[in-house]
Amino acid sequence: MDKRIGVVCFIVKDKKILLAKIHYSSNDQKWNGIGGFVNKGESLEDAVAREFNEETFIKINREDLTKVKELNSDIKLIIFKTSTWDGEIKPKEISIKELKWFDFDKIPYNQMFADNRDWFPELFK
Repeated sequence: MDKRIGVVCFIVKDKKILLAKIHYSSNDQKWNGIGGFVNKGESLEDAVAREFNEETFIKINREDLTKVKELNSDIKLIIFKTSTWDGEIKPKEISIKELKWFDFDKIPYNQMFADNRDWFPELFK
């Protein structure tokens, strides 16, 4: 059986990164990028653009995406970054509690998925 494929994207601009505080369950909120699963027949880039459109008022241009990393665990996760966007930095989806800019040296790793600390610096290259 093929693994499900997920995508996540981070907006990186002027030594800052935009993170979303996502409510995963009643006792689990974490800072992360915007993402989700790729639909059958959908490109990775189209999935990123769709997820941003569904979850925020931010519009991402698929041509401006840069693939940063690929992780394999229960799912195959493709990580992207971009530095360009249009629209208002405001949540649309109820599970997104907040969107906030963080300086590169003030990333809240203790409020993120544990393995983020290992690969997150690649977003800033």
